[in-house]
Amino acid sequence: MSVISERQKAVVETIRMQLSAEKSLLYMKDAGYDISISTYKRDKNKLNKNKLKRLYHIAKIGFEDQHLERIDTLELIQKEMWKNYHECNNPFQKVMILEKIVNVQPYLSSYYESTKEVIGNSNPTEQEDNSISDTSE
Repeated sequence: MSVISERQKAVVETIRMQLSAEKSLLYMKDAGYDISISTYKRDKNKLNKNKLKRLYHIAKIGFEDQHLERIDTLELIQKEMWKNYHECNNPFQKVMILEKIVNVQPYLSSYYESTKEVIGNSNPTEQEDNSISDTSE
């Protein structure tokens, strides 16, 4: 469901790392894409031309998945930190774990707050109703 191919994702990585053309080709080869400089430049130009399309895809499609994944990840991290806290016998380490738990709170709060916007942009009840009826048949 991505707007760009796996090879183009590797090209984006070379751009983000500000690699020279030569180093970019080496990076691409290490990533499993032994391509010519002309193919590399063609992919790079296509990516530049499709910036708005990529942004639209991230905003409309990828954002919801990424948003939920980050919430799930933070909640899992928090759960594991509490587990480590209860298993820990060292008072100093327990304080350190509690500090880490507190540090996760603003991130979770921010995601929960922005969830209101995500929910406002879609109707999950319809999606759930469709998936329930599809699985029960």
